[in-house]
Amino acid sequence: MSYPLSAPGGALLRRIALPTLAALATAFPLAAQNGSLTGSVTSRTSAPLSEVQVFIVGTQLGGLTTGNGRYLIRNLAPGTYEVRAVRIGFEQVTQEVTVTADQVTQLDFVLNEQALGLDEIVVTGTAGAARRREVGNSITQIDVADVAAPAPSLDQLLQAKSPGLTVSAGNGSSGSGAQIRLRGAVSVSQSNQPIIYVDGVRVRSEPYARNISPTEGAGRGGNVTASPLNDINPADIERIEVLKGSAASTLYGTEAAAGVIQIFTKRGSAGAPRWTMQVDQGLNKLMPFAPDVDVRPVDDPLVEGPRGSYSYQYLNMDPFLKTAHRQKYSLSVAGGAETLQYFISGQMDFNEGVLPLDEENKRGVRGNFTFTPINSLVVQVNSAYNRTEIQNTPAGNNAQGLTLNAFRRERNYIGDPDPVAIRGVYEPQDVTTRIDRFVIGSTLSYAPGGNFDTRMTVGYDQAVQDNRQLRPYGFVLLPGGKLYTDSRNYGTLTADLVANYRLALGGENSVQLSAGGQSVTSDSRIVQAEGTDFAGPGDPDVDAGANRLSWESRIREVNAGFFGQALFNFKDRYFITAGFRVDGNSAFGSSLGLQTYPKVSVAYVISDESFWDEDFGSLKLRAAYGQSGRAPGTFDAVRTWNAIGYGGEPTYLPDNLGNPDLGPERTGETEFGFDWAGFDNRLMADFTWYRQHTTDALFSVRHAPSEGFATSQQENIGELENKGIELNLNAAVVDGENWGLDLGTSIYTNSSEVLSLGGAPPFSGGGSWIEEGYPVTLIRGVTVTNPDALAPGWDAANTAVLCSSSGVSAGDPCINLDVPIGPQAPTKIYGFNTALRMPLGIELSARGEYQGGHYIYDGPSNEGVNRNIRWPTCSEYYGFTDAGNGAQAPAELRYRCDSRFYRRGSMIYKADFFKIRDVTARLPLGTLIPGSANSTLTLSAQNFYRWRNEDFPIFDPEMVSNSGFGNQVPSITEHIPPAASFVASIRVVF
Repeated sequence: MSYPLSAPGGALLRRIALPTLAALATAFPLAAQNGSLTGSVTSRTSAPLSEVQVFIVGTQLGGLTTGNGRYLIRNLAPGTYEVRAVRIGFEQVTQEVTVTADQVTQLDFVLNEQALGLDEIVVTGTAGAARRREVGNSITQIDVADVAAPAPSLDQLLQAKSPGLTVSAGNGSSGSGAQIRLRGAVSVSQSNQPIIYVDGVRVRSEPYARNISPTEGAGRGGNVTASPLNDINPADIERIEVLKGSAASTLYGTEAAAGVIQIFTKRGSAGAPRWTMQVDQGLNKLMPFAPDVDVRPVDDPLVEGPRGSYSYQYLNMDPFLKTAHRQKYSLSVAGGAETLQYFISGQMDFNEGVLPLDEENKRGVRGNFTFTPINSLVVQVNSAYNRTEIQNTPAGNNAQGLTLNAFRRERNYIGDPDPVAIRGVYEPQDVTTRIDRFVIGSTLSYAPGGNFDTRMTVGYDQAVQDNRQLRPYGFVLLPGGKLYTDSRNYGTLTADLVANYRLALGGENSVQLSAGGQSVTSDSRIVQAEGTDFAGPGDPDVDAGANRLSWESRIREVNAGFFGQALFNFKDRYFITAGFRVDGNSAFGSSLGLQTYPKVSVAYVISDESFWDEDFGSLKLRAAYGQSGRAPGTFDAVRTWNAIGYGGEPTYLPDNLGNPDLGPERTGETEFGFDWAGFDNRLMADFTWYRQHTTDALFSVRHAPSEGFATSQQENIGELENKGIELNLNAAVVDGENWGLDLGTSIYTNSSEVLSLGGAPPFSGGGSWIEEGYPVTLIRGVTVTNPDALAPGWDAANTAVLCSSSGVSAGDPCINLDVPIGPQAPTKIYGFNTALRMPLGIELSARGEYQGGHYIYDGPSNEGVNRNIRWPTCSEYYGFTDAGNGAQAPAELRYRCDSRFYRRGSMIYKADFFKIRDVTARLPLGTLIPGSANSTLTLSAQNFYRWRNEDFPIFDPEMVSNSGFGNQVPSITEHIPPAASFVASIRVVF
């Protein structure tokens, strides 16, 4: 059966969410009040600061400031307390205050910006919580409270937030996830997705499976790969920490060569319940993606009006597109007593897509609890459940879908460009995906006093994906009909234990010794089935088909290891960290044994030296080296046999040869950099130079057929390199009480090279070419050596070029086949951001991003020219041919637009582009809404403007191959680009 996607209205929110959350909130009664503490927290320009944690030192009592900078801590016994205010990006401030019984005591804070944040606590990549000053590698910390634009999804929240973090948006179908890369690709055969943690629990990072039968590799269905990241509600996130390479991620071992992203969700604090409601209303709109030209034949009957009056900017998709409504409702409550705090939230998203059948609906709840049974023990429990329901219009490289048949007009698979005929192809189909996701984790932190503390985390992530795809009986391109169903259960179990002991060495010197272990077990169970040729109409099951097929797969993989680390602290400004990780993995060959990954880093806060002039600002120097790895596929090391039936009898065929010495790819990374802030913290810069060196890279090697195995075998024989720089600059140009202007820019470069193939010949895979001396993932194609040549008889200047190729006439396109063109991944990315603060707390901000230095393959244009379809990029050529003067066109234009000359696979563009990621206005409404403590209205336009270089005439350079985004490089298929979004959001705190 299919899953209905109708969206319930506000009644459901009122009847279920509000009573449920209220009941949970009141389940934790506060003790009798003695006294209260309140006040405001502002910046040095008197601007109110939200999301500041104000707490009583040594207790769990505290609260967060609201949008107007106010906080309230109730139920304080009379006495004198130390009160601390902490927020990322600001210096923490501690004050002493005396609370009187039955009185409300006022205590205000003024926080100064701390651009370097040397005393900020980071967790990811360290054995325990560490101050930023102690860490010798680069780490990006994203405070979600500082993100102005309401993010429709988590991957969009990450776009253009840090140099070296590349987020490509995929395509415009509902549910499509983004591709994430940290400092390029460190592997050509394994996944380059970073691993993901949520509150210390390892969660799924690889994309969900496409809704496509194994018998239809051509891509029947919606051709969408959903991202597990987008199961997380951005409104639940407090901060995100990003480690971009092995120098920082050694302690995560074999799985972390591509980097680590850790997400920390919100927690409660002691005090009265604090309710937050957010409502987003907006629309998605597809922006033009083809040249604004008319290439119809003179007698085209499909569009009324004179030739030249019709736009091809949507490639014939105009009759099918819609401006889509998106809406989101979220509600949360936080509070608690001294021994128990809670954060509880719920969300509902109902989002239409721009394609006619597209919808994506989400519902989710989260419950985070912090329990302190005794002063030395803190227990945190974090849990979340989400359901995502996606309905897709058949699209992509799909002969039975909408986009391909619309793009190809009269040469489509039904031989009819009429929109009515095309609707008859996609409308009868039912392509749905349901994903149920449950994540739960518990962390016990024990600090009995003195210099010892320990932490244990246990967590489980379960994702259940249910795909269904139906082409009913009587379907125009498959009259008998077909039903495909796919049930997948993914599980990830995390167990993590670490202990820290701090030993004084005399004076201001100390060493912190850390040791621990970690185990991550991944489990997947997949059952697929299809049935074809139904006896008649109806709502069939698979067993209604006259022909049935089924598949089952069960895979379990374990990665476990232990680590040790020593952090030496000299005078609180010299820091040396040395450590190692030892790993075993069930995918390693039987002869391999354990693998060791070392790390070492140094940090030097030179601005703390007595000789340092304060006018030079604050400066931290850092350097780091570390190793981590990437495991081979689960069964790559094992000799396997494929059980099949032949002639009605069971039998086996050789499958994988196996390699008992197969091990992980090893990536060693070196970093040098600095963090600097000067001019009274109004100018900040951080710089990193990095080099990643991957050895034992896994390549497929063909063995002698006499061994009896026809497939290639993975071998550790390759060597790769990535190197580049990351620079981030931010300046407070104007920093007044009522007016402020911040400007920021970032620079990221990446130069990659295949250093060695280990004696193997160059090879291709996933649309990429791997060859020694060239970038990792090279694109090869065709070049025209006489681009300006004219055919004989039209060459008045006598500049016809004779081609040495046999059978090519003078003046015809002369081509070089299979020429290296350039890298497929961006080699340079520049980011730009600005924020304007005005009186009354009004803020305007904008963020843009340029990517360049790479090339992209355009599949739809390739097929359009090859099949003699009149294509918008060839309008100049048609001007010649429609006048009977085709030979007057230059040779390259004839090659690119005339199927007589064109060679398939050579439609390659230089892919430089610039996008405005968001323009946002944030307007504080104060207590305008009755009963509220604070409210804010936000208006945002996201990804609505795109510039492409003149060599890139069509589509979108961020489009990701529909075969998935775990390993793939960008390439254009018969999809639509990602849509722009326009959102109005109101956030109210009670």
